[in-house]
Amino acid sequence: MTTLKVGKRRNQCGGCRVFFNSVTAFDKHRTGDYGVDRRCMTVDEMTAKGMSVNEAGYWIGSSMERWKHEDDTSEEVEDSVEQ
Repeated sequence: MTTLKVGKRRNQCGGCRVFFNSVTAFDKHRTGDYGVDRRCMTVDEMTAKGMSVNEAGYWIGSSMERWKHEDDTSEEVEDSVEQ
């Protein structure tokens, strides 16, 4: 089993615990109105919206995203401040 990690662009939803290739894909999987019925989409709902899982195991929002982030190694990122 592949271990998925968060990193430069990749993230994990704190609600459903699913991993996403980008913040855009993460945002796309959220549905409903803020403060009313906001929730994570089901796998069937994400698939119906054109989302899929890439070769690395992360959900993506479109086939363009698959190409755009194929070089992301998902290494852990440390916050740094340039002075």
